[in-house]
Amino acid sequence: MASFKATDNPPELSSSEWPPKGENWNAGKRYFYIDADTSRGWPRESKTALCKFGVTGRKPEDRCEENERVLQEEWGIETDLEVVFIATGRITGAEKEIADHTRPWLPDAFQENAEWRRCPPRELARMAILIAEDRQR
Repeated sequence: MASFKATDNPPELSSSEWPPKGENWNAGKRYFYIDADTSRGWPRESKTALCKFGVTGRKPEDRCEENERVLQEEWGIETDLEVVFIATGRITGAEKEIADHTRPWLPDAFQENAEWRRCPPRELARMAILIAEDRQR
């Protein structure tokens, strides 16, 4: 069974606080994550944000920092990314289907197979959950 954790503003986790309480860090465990750019006023001033989703075996916060760095170095886009959604379980196997279903939200500047989307982060999280649940049927 999948477990999902959604937050609007997840707390910053230092390495001493990772993993979150009640969860044993396992290098083999995979996480589905969504990062969202908060620099343009999301969630209060803007209904959409530049979002990045993916699956990682590392701390989602580390991937978030890496994604922010890649945006700056490769695309010249300055952002303030924050992890806004983390999930484990079957959702980690649905990444391609999530990418396919959300392709209309792909920003123009990115290649077709990129995992970047311009959308409301909650809607992206809902879509990911629905796709993961549909795969179970």
